[in-house]
Amino acid sequence: MKIQLLRMEDLGRNERARWRALQAANPTLASPCFSWDFAEAVDAVHDDVFVAVLEEDGVIVGFFPFQRRLGAGRPLGGRMSDHHGVVAAPGTHWHWGELLLRARLSYWQFDHLPAWQCPPVMVRHAASPGLDLSGGFEPWLQRKLAAGQSMRKLQRAMRKLERELGPLKLDLHSHDDHAFATVLRLKSEQCLRTGEADLFATAWKRELVERIRAIDREDFGGRLSTLHAGDTLLAAHFGMHTPQVWHWWFPVYNREFAPLSPGLVMLVETARAAAGEGHRLLDLGKGDEPYKSQMADTAMPLVEGLAARPTALTAARHLRKRVGAWLRTSRWARPALPLLQRLRGLAGWVVFVPDLQPLALFA
Repeated sequence: MKIQLLRMEDLGRNERARWRALQAANPTLASPCFSWDFAEAVDAVHDDVFVAVLEEDGVIVGFFPFQRRLGAGRPLGGRMSDHHGVVAAPGTHWHWGELLLRARLSYWQFDHLPAWQCPPVMVRHAASPGLDLSGGFEPWLQRKLAAGQSMRKLQRAMRKLERELGPLKLDLHSHDDHAFATVLRLKSEQCLRTGEADLFATAWKRELVERIRAIDREDFGGRLSTLHAGDTLLAAHFGMHTPQVWHWWFPVYNREFAPLSPGLVMLVETARAAAGEGHRLLDLGKGDEPYKSQMADTAMPLVEGLAARPTALTAARHLRKRVGAWLRTSRWARPALPLLQRLRGLAGWVVFVPDLQPLALFA
């Protein structure tokens, strides 16, 4: 297999068409995160995006987009990506060691890799839950109604919202700039409220979603959706889509009506509309939020881990990992942890938890 390392700008019309054809040929890669347009948008806001192009007998059989800094690799888009890996047709095989060598990577860390692409290393297994809409919305709804009382309770909440505020109205393809700004603001507030780093405090992440919002192709696009009851905004969502998948990315809701589950109402109504447009899956993304297990009835197997070559950088990474484990478990180091947390992101470096995660790599 020939592997060539290129930049996005080195790929022309033929490579773009081949990328899209390979993605379309593999149902496990239907997520918008595997799309050419997503990679192009990330490349527009980052200067460290590379693509390893895999060829056999002069024919391109795969694309491996990633970000690289000093030989250390991370998935394309970092935390903004809910799926990553090699874009290739089913049955395509490659050697991870050779791929890393040709990509000039000492290691590549992954946490949303399709299980079928698992390298021969120790990994943790995970899943991306979703709503199976392949048979339409009604079959999914009937499965949820038969599974317990939660859906009936939600239906009662929907009726109460309509009685008190007015008819429910979903705008699946909203162009409201104020609603878009509201999604980003409420998502930032949610991050801070739950103790997570503010996603949109970083300029490139905000620019990325703005770029994706501006894309409206049949095979990829950003989608802003809003749900009103009468004139009251109950919930909103910004996500992405391909012909097969509606990707649940940044949902927010009006906390004033939290007892009536406006976020779940938004999800159900979005599923109804997305199924009506022919989408076969509403992908919720990996995560342990209770609503995901409550609403999902299918899941995409994923793996988390590290593919690495025996280099000095890899050895340094393992050393940092051991030091990080000591910092987090030693009573002697515990007083310094608040300071370390405040220094996160200094000079582009960040402290991660030990285990399969590196101690320090990328902001």
